[in-house]
Amino acid sequence: MNALQRVAIIVNYEWRRAIAKKWILALLILAIAFQALPLIALSRLAEFDIINENMWVFGVLSGQSLFVHLIAMIVAGGSMSEEYEQGTADILLSKPITKVEYLAGKFLGGVLLLSFVEAITTITGVVLSYVFFGAQRDIYLVPLIYVAIVYSMLLFFSLTFMFSEVLRRSTLAMMMGFGIFVVSLMVGTVLLYLPEQFYRDVSQLLPTWSATSLPTMLAAKLMTLPSGGLISAPSGDVTFAASIVAVYTVTFILIAYFRFIKSDVTKKSA
Repeated sequence: MNALQRVAIIVNYEWRRAIAKKWILALLILAIAFQALPLIALSRLAEFDIINENMWVFGVLSGQSLFVHLIAMIVAGGSMSEEYEQGTADILLSKPITKVEYLAGKFLGGVLLLSFVEAITTITGVVLSYVFFGAQRDIYLVPLIYVAIVYSMLLFFSLTFMFSEVLRRSTLAMMMGFGIFVVSLMVGTVLLYLPEQFYRDVSQLLPTWSATSLPTMLAAKLMTLPSGGLISAPSGDVTFAASIVAVYTVTFILIAYFRFIKSDVTKKSA
């Protein structure tokens, strides 16, 4: 059995472990409901006829700013820490697998699971847009927007994954991830209202700006959206936002990696 096969086994294990948690299914249902209800309501309002052909953008992005990252933080929060809490890290790491393969399988398993969840919500948003608003324009851009959402999700997934390894407490890791999300969002909002450009520039360095804005900015760059519509892209550069996501993600992964490699990973947490 080669390294890729061993990583694939951990990926499969991570899927089964995460799917067994009922609250992931509950959050997925809430995310779909969050997409469906606004589209149903808007389909009854004639004043939004001008954006009917682009309504899929709203349908796909409506849950991106909250539910995608919330699900990511919940999946990542228990990924490493629950193995310590339940004492299963001893069993898994006693198998013929290296620490790097184990860590890679855990991380990739969570990312692939979230990619699958996002695929469901993206397809749901597109289908509902067709059902309630008829034929859609620029539909060929859906895969690109989907990739942007999955990519932006990596930031808070890797952040909470890091806390899951460093703190080794699943609840605490989730709380830390969500706390940083909320604080960053609030601080960023305040900075945008300050008059100096310096504060706007600082707000773009906060993790929530790139994680929540990248897909919308990409959609606005690739498409001609009506002014004053439901989709309003934040100011900023797509490449810069993508770079910020990459820097944060790589940093958090490296911290988790060095913590995992250097520590006594098989010690059950008290």
